Amino acid sequence: MLQSVYSVYDRVRRPLRNHHYLVLPGARLAYARVPGLPQQIARPVLAALGGGSEDSGWFDEVELLTGRELHRRYPEIVVFAFVQRPAERIAAAYDLLIASQKPLPTFYVRHGFAPGMGLSEFVQRICRIGDLRADNLFRSQADILAQTKAGTALILRTDHLARDWPRLERLVAETSGPATVLPPLPELPEPSPAATDLGQGLLADRLARRYAQDLRLYFDASEVLSPA
Repeated sequence: MLQSVYSVYDRVRRPLRNHHYLVLPGARLAYARVPGLPQQIARPVLAALGGGSEDSGWFDEVELLTGRELHRRYPEIVVFAFVQRPAERIAAAYDLLIASQKPLPTFYVRHGFAPGMGLSEFVQRICRIGDLRADNLFRSQADILAQTKAGTALILRTDHLARDWPRLERLVAETSGPATVLPPLPELPEPSPAATDLGQGLLADRLARRYAQDLRLYFDASEVLSPA
């Protein structure tokens, strides 16, 4: 009951929080957006698929839906997404929110984050906020992608793009036709010092517990999943 009440409240305060799914023109393919590096990688792909300009960060020729809306309107649609290792993802969030010294968004101020806070304190604060209340920047990818009941999803790992890119090319050829050409494999930025710090030691163990489902689902052998 409490979770249902909070969900209604959350939809009022953050109406686009669960609108993860971009339905591309032709309605045979949808993209599940994960903030950060996955979204950066996806932008030129979406542009090639008719989703709008890759530079604007917003795509005009798409529907933006929740998982339930996607399943109801397009039950046979194929979904693809990019996922990133939790340590790299949280390090990028730290660099964006804290190390950049920009003013913190209201959500973070309200939840005890502070300018100049250390990496360890940042991680501990994030790990105390469950997915029900989390901002999408650090909400678990499993929770984001679990919102759809679509039959098939192609999950591509940012740390294995060279291996996974041909899978995306085959999917696009099947759904959009061989005339649709994807951009070349993107060059990825070097890991930040924060990512190196979060890849080992106690902080790594803490993140592994917080994002255990991400690690289990997306960073084992299988990339083609049926979301829960």
